[in-house]
Parts: sequence; structure tokens; C-alpha cells
Amino acid sequence: MPLDGLTIHVLVNELKPLLKNGRVLKIYQPEEATITMQLRVPGTTYTLLISADPVYPRLHLVEDQLPNPQTPPSFCMLLRKYLEPSRLLSIEQRGFDRVVRLRFEALDELGRPAELSLIFEVMSRQSNLYLVDAKDVIIDALKRSPGRDILPGRAYQAPPDQGKLEPTALEAGAFLDELRLLPVQTKVWRWLADSFQGLSTTAAQEVLHRAGLPPEATRGELAEADWYLVQQAWQNLLEEIASGGTPRYYPALDDFTAYTLTGQAGEPYPSVNSLVAQVLMERQRTKELTEAKGTLRRRVAQHLKRLSKKEAIHQLALQQAERAALLRHQGELLTAYFHLIPPGAEKVQVPDYLQGGQLVTIELDPRLSPSANVQRIFKRYHKAKASQKHSEELLAGVLEEKQYLESVLLQIEQADSLAILQDTEGELRRLGYLEAKTAKAKTRPAPSGPDRYVSPDGFTVLVGRNNQQNDELTFKLASPNHLWLHARGTPGSHVAILAEGAIPEETLRFAAQLAAYYSAQRRSPKAEVDYTLRKYVRKPKGAKPGFVHYERAKTIVVDPTKFTPPPKH
Repeated sequence: MPLDGLTIHVLVNELKPLLKNGRVLKIYQPEEATITMQLRVPGTTYTLLISADPVYPRLHLVEDQLPNPQTPPSFCMLLRKYLEPSRLLSIEQRGFDRVVRLRFEALDELGRPAELSLIFEVMSRQSNLYLVDAKDVIIDALKRSPGRDILPGRAYQAPPDQGKLEPTALEAGAFLDELRLLPVQTKVWRWLADSFQGLSTTAAQEVLHRAGLPPEATRGELAEADWYLVQQAWQNLLEEIASGGTPRYYPALDDFTAYTLTGQAGEPYPSVNSLVAQVLMERQRTKELTEAKGTLRRRVAQHLKRLSKKEAIHQLALQQAERAALLRHQGELLTAYFHLIPPGAEKVQVPDYLQGGQLVTIELDPRLSPSANVQRIFKRYHKAKASQKHSEELLAGVLEEKQYLESVLLQIEQADSLAILQDTEGELRRLGYLEAKTAKAKTRPAPSGPDRYVSPDGFTVLVGRNNQQNDELTFKLASPNHLWLHARGTPGSHVAILAEGAIPEETLRFAAQLAAYYSAQRRSPKAEVDYTLRKYVRKPKGAKPGFVHYERAKTIVVDPTKFTPPPKH
């Protein structure tokens, strides 16, 4: 769920004591809509992440700094200019709204103390981050919008509160009066969500759950006694929030809250900060991974479509070249029965010794002499023969290239991290399938290494997740006498058991399951996996990344549909 006002309220109260009076050390902008800020307090340095992502806007601490662009974006440079160094005075929420203000004490151009604020609006697609001065004049915004008057030099306009009250604004008697006077057809949860700041649908319906009433109950369906139950449940929810909340993730709902959901089994978290960081960061990574997969998948599919057209052209050329044998036979017949060819004839019938002397008709060019017609037939034969050889060579190249791209496509589909996709993207750029990057790029992360598992018998098993990892695993990490595995006759990962000598049956089957699972046979209940010593695996000269030949292999059959890889090591 997006961060609702109640969750933000607890989150801000958690961050206040941690970050207050923190000294701003460094500001980064790792993503287009995300900044991180290093804040130093005595004995500790915290990294605060603020993201105005249109899908997953969020505010929380992170343990590791995210990869950053080689050249900082302009908004990042602006923040550095005004807020490095500065001191965080406070973190405040506007009532229970999804608006957070971070107040800083900085120095102006003359070295005098000046107060600046970062205002973070958590508004889904309209989420934004503003740097404003002490008079709330916009210095700049992460997302400028002339139509909404979001420009440097303009006065900051807070989002309208839509007439909603702070949840603590109504005393018990006033709350009951408002509820009693509602139109009978009004849904109670809708009244709560529309009347009070910070309530999501989930929070408003939770009040009805706590009151023991149906979540869709209308005012007309409530008895007088129910009014008091709703008021008590409302007060109970507010008290839970005021006391620090009860952060939980609910797997069945794939949702999280800063308060308990009645009747739902939730996984407790030590803080709302850790809950928001883990859940929303993971969702953000999943979104980025999905988008990156889609981009690469489309580019590879375009090349596969091009190769399919080439394959069809070469197949057609081969079909036409198959006439070479017929042309040679016709030339031989004309040579044998040269004396039967009359000058100026358009065709001639001669006995075919391959068909028991049956007469066959051979087309001629009446403008040519008999000898020239024979030469013409043999010339067409040699041309068809050469064309056949050329087409076979081209077709073999096309099929090899298709095999490579299909293996890349499989790696893209099975990738579970951006690092794997970044390696694959770099490989495609090096090979010319993608244009060279000219845009400002992030600092290049170190190449990802093969996945590492431990078998039931305690042996280390490596799994390559892209061509770069496959080559590294096979020719750098595995020794000649280590056991090497690959799904038979299909694109898939290289797998190696880092042990020499006899391999226990359970370890062999475990490694084979990994090889089948990370291959095109993942959904096959009977997947064949070849295994051999690594010394019998070789890379042909000039072969594309990940492509190998192997020999002296044995085959094991496994069922990857019933296999789930264990945690990596």
C-alpha cells in the first residue's frame, strides 16, 4: 500500500530522535526521483533515502549507499550547494497528511545562518520534493511543473487538505455526534477516510473490524450501541499509533501497516522504518527488474525477428539451389546426346538412363548453338552449386546467432537481480546488439559472480546466471577435474561441483536439479542433464560468450518442477 498518514506519523516519530541535529555530510541522487542524504550524529552516520517515485514513494533509512551516476544530476548539485554542510533541525509531518518537512540550519552566501526546508509530498504520481527558503519560496523542485506553478522563485503551495480534520481533533462526544448525524446510506469507513487526515481505506475499515462490525456497514445499519463501539475502536487505533504503532507485514494480503489488522496473521518488524525499507525497497527492485527485463527482452526479440527473416531467405535460396543436381544431370544428358540437339530448338527430348531410357524434355535457348546450350546448363549448375554452399554457410551462421540470442533471452527471463541484467546488457553492447551508451551512466558496478550453493553433502556448487558468469565459472573457477553440468540440448546455466574424485549421488542430483531449473527445461518433469569433467569442456575459437563444446558426458534425468533452489551462500 502507499504510505498512509498514520504510517508516516509513526515513521516520522521514529526518525526524529535518530536524526535530529544530524550534520549533512553528503547528498546523492542515485535515481531520477530519489535522493539519499548522509547525516552524522555522535557515534553514527545514517543514510536517509527520500524517493518521489510515482509508484513507490517512500522515506526511510538505508544501510548501504545506492550506486550513483558518474555525473550528479542538477537537483543533486543544487541540494549540495545549499545543504552541504548544514544541520537537520527537525522532521515534521503536516498534521496527519502525507507531507513531511525537514528543516535545516544552513549558511547563506554571506556565511550567515539561514533556515531551509526540504518538503516531501507523498502523493503517488504527484509525489515531489521541494527545497524552499525560510519564507517557503521554492528554490527548486525535483519535478518542475509550470502548469501547477512549481518553479523556482514561486511560493510553495501545500496540497489542499480537502477539509479533513486531524484524527485527534474531535473529542468523543463530537465524534459520536458526527457519526449519529450521517445520512443513513453513508458507509462508515468512507466517512472516516473522507473526514480525517491520514486514513487509507485499510485503516478506515480496520476501525469497523475492531468494532466487530462489517467493514462495509452503513450508518443506517448501526444501532445506537454500535456508535460507541466505533468511537472506542477509533480511539483504540489512535492510541496504538501514538504509542509507536505495531509494524507488521501481512503475507496473505501482500500488504503492510503500522498498526495491527484484526484477524490477519502478520510478521512483526522492529520498526516502521525497517518495515517500509524492506517491503518498498524490494517492490522497487522488483519493478526496476521487470522494467529492465522488458526493455532487454524487446531488443533481443527484435534481433530474433530479423534473424528469422534471414533464415527464411536462406532456406528459400537452398531450396532453389537444390536444382543443382538436376542441372548437372541435364548437362550430362545433353553431352551424351549432343548429336540429337537441332540448331535453334527451344527444347529437346532425350532418353534418361536413370529412368530406364524414358524420354525427358530439356528446355533450350533457341538463340544459342547446341554447344552453347550445354555450356549454359553447366554454368547454371556451377552457379547453383556455389549458391548452395554459400547459403548453407550463411544459414549455419544465422542458426548459431539465433541459438545465442535465445540463450540470452532465457537468461533475461530467469534473471533475479539487476546485476545479472547489467552484465547481459553490457555483453550485448560489446557484441553490437545494443548501441553504445552515451547518456550519463551510473558508476559501473563490479561484474556479478556465479550463484553459490552448498549441496546436502556440504559441497560447493556454482551456477552461472548469464554468459559472463558461465565463462568465468567454467574456465576460471572450476578446475579440470571438477564435475561440470549443463541441461542437455537446450539453453541453460553452466554448473560446477567444486570437488574432485567421487561425488555423492545426492550432490550430483542436487547440481543436476540446479542445471535443469536454470535452463529452458525448468517446466519439464523429465529434464535431461549432461555431466562430465570440466577438462572435457572447450570453447571453440571465435565462439560467442557462454558457448562451449563438451564430450565424454553422462546423462541424468531430474524433475525441476518439484525443485526450489535453497538460499544462496
